[in-house]
Amino acid sequence: MRPRHRWKATALALLIVSSWLGGHHARAQPAPRTHQIYMSAVEIKGGTTTDKLPPPPVNPAELSKGYGFTGPGVAEKTAPQRWEVASYLFVPGFITVPQGDTVTLTAFVVNGDHHDVAILAPDGQVVVPTAVWQRGRQYEVSFVAEHAGAYHLKCFAHAPTMTATILVQPR
Repeated sequence: MRPRHRWKATALALLIVSSWLGGHHARAQPAPRTHQIYMSAVEIKGGTTTDKLPPPPVNPAELSKGYGFTGPGVAEKTAPQRWEVASYLFVPGFITVPQGDTVTLTAFVVNGDHHDVAILAPDGQVVVPTAVWQRGRQYEVSFVAEHAGAYHLKCFAHAPTMTATILVQPR
């Protein structure tokens, strides 16, 4: 290729790349939107009998406020060998949204008489103040996901297992 043609080809390539880059950065960001998320506060239970599996050596309720344990002779009076474990959680437990969007959570409490619930920003600041959520009721909370990072819906009565993460991705 002759030097003059090489110069024209290089100039054309630079023009195309700079035009693409300029157009790429000049594109408007999508407008913030609202995400309506439906979730449930649930208790998952499992049980067996001592003839199939001995109870755990450490009471799970001592490991976390979110765990439960009902020992043999207590779980079911008519079956003295039966024992049960339980754990509280939010379902779904993980959500992803873009930064700047509004998150509206509608939660139905299936299990647990009360839950002390709040939403914390990535820096630990409270974005939705603590409120008591009770069994058989539906609650709705909203916040704007201003900062990128992990927001946490947290039940202080059953932490650390009863937590949902709202991952906010930068725009």
